[in-house]
Amino acid sequence: MIAPIKPNFSEFVATMPGVPGVYLMKDGREKIIYVGKAKNLKSRVKSYLTNDPTRYQLRFLMKRVVSIDYLVCQNEKEALLLENSLIKQHKPRYNLQLKDDKSYVSLKLGMSHPFPRLEVTRHIKKDGALYFGPYTSAEACRGTLDLIYRNFKLRTCSDHEIKNRSRPCLEYQIKRCTAPCVGYVDQEAYAFQVTPVRLLLEGKNNELLQILKQKMEMASAQENFEEAASIRDAIQNVSTTLEKQNVVKHMGRHQDVIVFYQNEDEILVSLFNVREGTLIDSHYYFFILHEPLVFFIENFVNRYYLTMEYIPDEILMEELPENYQLTEDVLSEKKGKRVIIFSPQKGEKFELLVLAKRNAQSQYARVKNKNFEIQEILEGVRKKLGLSHFLHRIECYDISNISGKHATGSRVVFYDGVPQKSEYRQYKIKLADGPNDYAMLKEVLLRRFEHALEEKNTPDLLLLDGGKGQLNIVKGVLDELHLNLPFASIAKGRGRGARAKGVWEGKKEEEIYIPGRKNPIPFKSGCKELMLLQKIRDEAHRFAIKYHRKLREG
Repeated sequence: MIAPIKPNFSEFVATMPGVPGVYLMKDGREKIIYVGKAKNLKSRVKSYLTNDPTRYQLRFLMKRVVSIDYLVCQNEKEALLLENSLIKQHKPRYNLQLKDDKSYVSLKLGMSHPFPRLEVTRHIKKDGALYFGPYTSAEACRGTLDLIYRNFKLRTCSDHEIKNRSRPCLEYQIKRCTAPCVGYVDQEAYAFQVTPVRLLLEGKNNELLQILKQKMEMASAQENFEEAASIRDAIQNVSTTLEKQNVVKHMGRHQDVIVFYQNEDEILVSLFNVREGTLIDSHYYFFILHEPLVFFIENFVNRYYLTMEYIPDEILMEELPENYQLTEDVLSEKKGKRVIIFSPQKGEKFELLVLAKRNAQSQYARVKNKNFEIQEILEGVRKKLGLSHFLHRIECYDISNISGKHATGSRVVFYDGVPQKSEYRQYKIKLADGPNDYAMLKEVLLRRFEHALEEKNTPDLLLLDGGKGQLNIVKGVLDELHLNLPFASIAKGRGRGARAKGVWEGKKEEEIYIPGRKNPIPFKSGCKELMLLQKIRDEAHRFAIKYHRKLREG
């Protein structure tokens, strides 16, 4: 069932059912900007109608909400799964946007082949293979892969290549492979190579080193000194790698540790991955709260683990989510074995929470220091351009074409100096004919700002790649739409790419133009304010070229 909201929010909420379901908040264009689930729809939506002056970001969200729809579900579990599906589908602006599992890399050990191969993948499938990860850093993942290839000599060739080889490849010559492709090692012996690899990737470090030492002693007893030396080197290499890892406690389960550090409407999430007692990775997420904290905690846990293929045995939390038993049931069903979410109050697991909290506080301070620097740069841009309000949202537009063919436009969005890639847009030029960049730019801007007032997401600064001609186009479009927005253009310095009196003039600084001013705004060479504007312009150019190339090659 779907019910549209009435003009008066309070009256509408009073008519909502007190049952499980999902609610969808929409802006003036009926675009979904927030999705939430509730055990009791009426109570949950009512909590947003607050006049608490300390809840700025919550009021910020509700100012943009024009209507609310809701879907009634049979139970809370159905609501949770539907919420996750709708967030994936619509990517609402004010929901938690976390990378899904395809954004991370994992290591895949294909066990269906007689001679398993280890490879990097971004896709986890139920194909009988063993998957290890995910790794947030592709560099760290490939470093692990290189360590394994150097010391355990697994094959690197594809399944197709191994079938068609008649002689060993270079990997065998440099002693990084035992050449199963030509029968230099049988299946049983190769399995002994795979065993320590599995132990390493599963975090069973003590067992791994014990097996390697036994193999080294056996090779030495058989007077196979070259093999013994090779295993000795492997032990040293693995030990060096393990020393860099932080062994936090001697616990045999796979755990994630989650804590939240809040400062007013800002929150930093610290998430540790602990495998077999070893801290193998840490993640930090910074958010602005647009919902009550208790809702945020529940939503973060649900969104994070429903987008990830790998789920640990235990999730340790400083503060348990609302209805955490439901989350346990859903994750247990997904994992195929029991998942426990709990808040330890003492002992080794409690110490993990303390460690994560300490790191969260430290990371928050680093984020704030970085944000402070960005705010200073943006304030410098504001003063240089003579604007009266602070610059949060900057949009930049660029046009790309070759003699009018495959013409495209791009929009990139930076918020507080950070690219918001989910808001990037590509425009295929439909109306403009021939190589007319001005007409193309006008078309793109009209398409973007035609409904801007209804969407309530206009930029604090509109930046164009170009000079005075582009400024005139922007002014015409904004006048036509009765919009009052600050805008500027960034042009290549005069002399760039040109010759004067037969002498190459060389690269000159970018020139920043604003309406009503004949000469460009003077920026000090190499200053951070100019570099930020260049970065935004270059990103718009890169994004436009990417789409233009796609159209040209397609």
